[in-house]
Amino acid sequence: MTFNPRKLPTVLTSQELIDKAFRRASRVAGRSRKEKALNKLSTVSNVLESYFTRIVSEHPSYDNLDPFYREMVDAVVGIGQLRKSLASLKWANSMTQKIISGGVRRIKGGQNPENVLKEVYGRIASIIEQIDDELRFLNEAKQKMREIPTLSDDFTAVFAGYPNVGKSSIVSIISTVKPEIASYPFTTKEIYVGYIELDAGRIQIIDTPGLLDRPIERRNRIERRAILALRHLADVIVFVIDPTETCGFQLEKQLSLLSEIKGQFEVPVVEIYSKSDLHNMRDRLAVSAYTGEGVGELVRILKNLAEGESGNVAGNN
Repeated sequence: MTFNPRKLPTVLTSQELIDKAFRRASRVAGRSRKEKALNKLSTVSNVLESYFTRIVSEHPSYDNLDPFYREMVDAVVGIGQLRKSLASLKWANSMTQKIISGGVRRIKGGQNPENVLKEVYGRIASIIEQIDDELRFLNEAKQKMREIPTLSDDFTAVFAGYPNVGKSSIVSIISTVKPEIASYPFTTKEIYVGYIELDAGRIQIIDTPGLLDRPIERRNRIERRAILALRHLADVIVFVIDPTETCGFQLEKQLSLLSEIKGQFEVPVVEIYSKSDLHNMRDRLAVSAYTGEGVGELVRILKNLAEGESGNVAGNN
């Protein structure tokens, strides 16, 4: 996975782009009126060509992105609108270059350089102003896409379960001693990415926003993004159950969600109890971020799965 939305370019508004091109041209001189006008047109041409080409080329082919990123981008800003806006920039680039080429021919043909330059500048400004909405959209899209996490191709364990069951605490304790965990804003929620270091490579650990037990069409945007993480990223799902129900959700509902997830995803599901210091249920692996119970066993299971070993996956069906 190589898509890094934080490296997308900042996009100028139409007026900022017009000012940039014409300001650069204003510094150009020439030995005659004709040469000066031609040099100005050449400068405007180079500025606009370079700018439009850079903006378009620094965006990836969104249709060819990894499925996780493609669906995330579509959910956040809309791939169709991105394509439309980038196509508008290509159109503007083509049109402005044609206008400039026509102006160059007219000046070389003997027409008044200042008059031609004034007319060409006006037509260029008009073209660029027509794509102001697209330029603004691309800049807003860049800001919105910053909330999409940049992930690695490492073996990935995705933690799932209802909110407040203890996922984040477990993710923190099984990651490195100084957790390499970064948060990414998902509107009102976050996902957390951490790592377990192996002798060769590492395991990527992802803590998703809480998933609620209801049909996908009734889930909000946050929950749908969590499902995308499960569907496209998970090599194994660690489903965390809070049997104490202090999370605010009945055990029956948690097990119903577990059943739904096991039916939807074709990867191993490791079922664990959290908050083991508060209950005595041990028919599944019981883990406590407070006492450390079960932490070593959970890490062993994940390492075995990452290394292709069967392991003894407690509670896995």
